[in-house]
Amino acid sequence: MVTDGNAHEALPDGTKLQIRLPPELEAGVWSNFAVVRHSPYEFTLDFIRLDFSGKQSPRRGVVVQRINMSPQFVEQLISALSDNMSKFASNLAPSSLETLNDPNDSPDA
Repeated sequence: MVTDGNAHEALPDGTKLQIRLPPELEAGVWSNFAVVRHSPYEFTLDFIRLDFSGKQSPRRGVVVQRINMSPQFVEQLISALSDNMSKFASNLAPSSLETLNDPNDSPDA
């Protein structure tokens, strides 16, 4: 949980970490599309914001963040995302997740 720009998390072995969130990153960025690439040594995730401008098809897209990570970390990320998605689906999800993918329902619209 992030409080005052700091997060407290634990590694899989139980080691506690204090993680600082710089003020310029607090707001985050909006992404509604991603492209994943890999080499034998790393994965690259491009998070993209598609601009629909009231159209059914996107007019353009811009990479808002590129993340490079090791295959080992990708496995940990997949596990964490799967766990959190299960919790979300059982507690918070609307009856249909389709509403979450509505391109006209982004914070930038």
